[in-house]
Amino acid sequence: MDSAFFGGFNRDLHDSARWEAFYRAQRAKNSSLPEQIPPVPAIDGEWLFFDMMAAARSPDPWMFPALKRLQESGKFIVAALSNTVIFPPNHEYSKVEFLEDPVRSLFDVFVSSAHVGLRKPDPAIYQLALQKVDEFAKANAESKRGKAGGWSSGVQPGDIVFLDDIGENLKAAKQAGFQTIKVSLGRAFEAVDELENITGLSLAGGHPRIPVKANYKATKAKI
Repeated sequence: MDSAFFGGFNRDLHDSARWEAFYRAQRAKNSSLPEQIPPVPAIDGEWLFFDMMAAARSPDPWMFPALKRLQESGKFIVAALSNTVIFPPNHEYSKVEFLEDPVRSLFDVFVSSAHVGLRKPDPAIYQLALQKVDEFAKANAESKRGKAGGWSSGVQPGDIVFLDDIGENLKAAKQAGFQTIKVSLGRAFEAVDELENITGLSLAGGHPRIPVKANYKATKAKI
């Protein structure tokens, strides 16, 4: 997360070939867009990145309660396999209180891509996640949770239910032998419904089941 990273990020954002491919794909979905491809928009990549990170700090109103109830049930190993970044040392997101946020505390196992040197959808990171979950199960086999769940025999790929919002990540998880659930952005309650069917638990919180539509309005000062 240094100047070299943001230099590369800005070059990618302003790459004309990527912009043209993106615009054509959008026009295929919406024929009312002008046929002529507009100029590449000027984007402040560093501002955009941290604006996205700020939005990502808010727990999902449907998935967060589900994770809490999964953890409270004590019946499952709750693990995260996340593509992450390491923020600059002087950045506010690097503070201890951020690293110890309430979302991370819900997981028994947390595999952070930036810390292990692998990223989804690399097959190796799924194998690493499976290894970490298996190790946790065997290390806690004699606990109350472990005895009730039969953790002494470890964890097999088919025991894992993997949730993600990106198709490539889900495809790689399926190839690793995991069960998968697609989390559609703004409609996570649908994924929670599937998770309830698999776990037999009541996981839904009290948040209204109203789809959230993304707001694509740009800040003129930055984009």
